[in-house]
Amino acid sequence: MMQNRLQLRYWLVIILITVSILQACSGNESKLTQDDTVVGIPILQDVQSIQLLDSSNSIVTEHQEPALIQQLLQGMKEAHSSHIDDPEHSGKAYTLVLSNSDERASFSLQDLSESNAPDVSVKLYTTQHGEEGAKAWSLPTAWIQLLLQPDTDKMEPRLIVSLDEDSDTATLVANRNIDRLSLTNALQSTLYVKSIHGDASAEYTMDWTDDRRVVIGFPNLPKNARAEFILDEVLTADGNSFNIHSPLDSRLITIRQGIAWSGLYWIDTTGKRVSEHGFDSAVLVMPSSSTTHDPEFVVYNMDRTAFRLNIETDEIKDITLKEWGDDPVRYMADNGVNLIYSYVPQRDLLFVARGLEHIYRVESNGVSTGPLYSSDRPIYGMSASPDGKHVAILLDSSGSLGPDADVLVIDADGKLVSEFKGAAYSGHSDGWHFIYSVTWSDNETIKVPMIGSSGEEFLRGKAFIHYKKGLQKKEENETLSEDDDSILRASIDGWDDFNLLRVLVKPDDPENRYVAVTLSGSGSWLIDRKERQSRYLGSGPVISWTKKGQVVVWDSTEGKLADYTAID
Repeated sequence: MMQNRLQLRYWLVIILITVSILQACSGNESKLTQDDTVVGIPILQDVQSIQLLDSSNSIVTEHQEPALIQQLLQGMKEAHSSHIDDPEHSGKAYTLVLSNSDERASFSLQDLSESNAPDVSVKLYTTQHGEEGAKAWSLPTAWIQLLLQPDTDKMEPRLIVSLDEDSDTATLVANRNIDRLSLTNALQSTLYVKSIHGDASAEYTMDWTDDRRVVIGFPNLPKNARAEFILDEVLTADGNSFNIHSPLDSRLITIRQGIAWSGLYWIDTTGKRVSEHGFDSAVLVMPSSSTTHDPEFVVYNMDRTAFRLNIETDEIKDITLKEWGDDPVRYMADNGVNLIYSYVPQRDLLFVARGLEHIYRVESNGVSTGPLYSSDRPIYGMSASPDGKHVAILLDSSGSLGPDADVLVIDADGKLVSEFKGAAYSGHSDGWHFIYSVTWSDNETIKVPMIGSSGEEFLRGKAFIHYKKGLQKKEENETLSEDDDSILRASIDGWDDFNLLRVLVKPDDPENRYVAVTLSGSGSWLIDRKERQSRYLGSGPVISWTKKGQVVVWDSTEGKLADYTAID
C-alpha cells in the first residue's frame, strides 16, 4: 500500500512538472482557466479517514469523525475548476490523503491563504485516469480552516494580516465571514499614503477570493512612499468585532513601496547607490571601538548574533560568541540586545558586557577572562579606552530603568577606578532598557550622552568626563544652520528641531558642501549647500561617511529599523 502511494505521488509530480514545461514552451500563461463553475473533485467512496501530511510526510492532522469527513468531502464536491499558473504561487505545501477500507487517494494541496495570490485561497492538484495533464481545483478559506482546525468557528473572531512588501499587498484572512462594507469604510476613513514629497493619492485594489479572505493591493505607490491604515472597525458578517493580528502587533498596518530589503547602503554625493549589505534582522549598529576614525562597526541582530563590518573595505566578520548564546538572561535591552562588544584594535583585544551584567576580557586567541566586574544594576553602555587600560560602564542610576545613568570606570583587570553618579542622561520614561552610547575621546576622557535633559540649554549634547577627575564640560551636538534648515524644509514639510536626531558634516571637504542628517520619522537626507537642495538617503539613520566620500545609511522597505548609537 505504501509503495502504491509513493508511486502515485511520484507520477503526480512528474505530470505537474511536464505540464509546467509545456506551458513555458508554448508561452501561454495557463493551460486551464479558472471559472465559477462547480466541478467537484472525483473522490473515493465510503471515505473513513482524511489525513494531511507535510513535506516530510509527517501527519499534520487526521480526521475519522464521520460528520466532519462528510463536511470536508462536500466542500471538495463543490470545488471550482482552477488553473495552473507559470509559475505557480507558493504557499504551504501538503499532501491530502483520503482512505477507505480498500484503497487510498492522494492529492497535492497548496494552502495559499496567507500568500498574495489574488484569486485563490486553496488549490488541490490531481490527475484522472485516461486524461492528459494535471487538474487544479480551488477551495475556499473556510474549507482549509475546517481541515486544519475544526473548532475555528467556535473561537473568537480573528483577522490575520500578512504583508508582502515585494508586491505591495496586504492579505487579510478571517475565521468568520467579513462584512465587506465595513472593510471598505475602514480603508476609506483611515488610509493615508505618505511620500517623501508630501501626501499622495490613496489608491488601492481589493481582490476577494471568498468571504473570509481578501488581498488589498497598492499598485501605484510613489517611490519610497508608504500606505498606512487601521482595521479596528472591520466587522464580521453578523456585526461582531475582530481581534486583529498584524505584523509587529501594531494597530497601524503599513505597506512600504519597493522590493522587501533591509540593510546598509553606501551612497555617493550624487545620490548613486554604490554598494549595499543586507542585514535582515539587525536592530542596532555601534562603533566597534573608541579609536578615532575607526572604520569598523558592530551590527547587532535580534537573534543575538553580531557582525563586525568595515565600511571602507566592505569586509564583514561574524563575531558572535556562540558559547554564550544559551546564557540565562537577567538583563536584556528592549531591542533584544544582551551583549555589548568593545574592541581595542591596537592590542587585538575585546571587552564584552555579557548579559548586560558582567564585563569580560577576550584575548585575540578567544580565551576569555572574567567576569572582571559584575553589576547589580542593568548595564546601559560600555566602552574600552583606545589603549585598552580602562573600561567605562554606564549603569542604571535609579534601579527603575530610568533616563539617568551612572558612569563607572574599571581598569583592565576589573579594579574600580572611579564612579560618577547621574553623569549621563537620555530622556525616556522609566521601565525602558535602551543601549546608551559611551566612548572615549582619548585615553583619559569619556564622552556620554546628555539628551533631553531639562537642566540643559540644549536638546541634544554630550558631557566630557575625566576618568579620575569627573565632569570637564558639556557641549551641544552639531545642529543645522538657518540656511541648512531652509534647504531641508523645501523638501520636507512639518518637522521641527525636536525631530533632528543627528547632523554629520562630510569630513575633509574644503567647500564644506555636504551635510547628512537623520530625522525622527522622516529618515535620512543629504543636504547640498552649493546646489541648495536635499536628497533622500534612506528610511533609517546615517551611520558614517567613508574616506571615499560616500555616506553609509540604513534603509528598509519592510519597516525594519536598526538604531544607530554613538557620540560624534
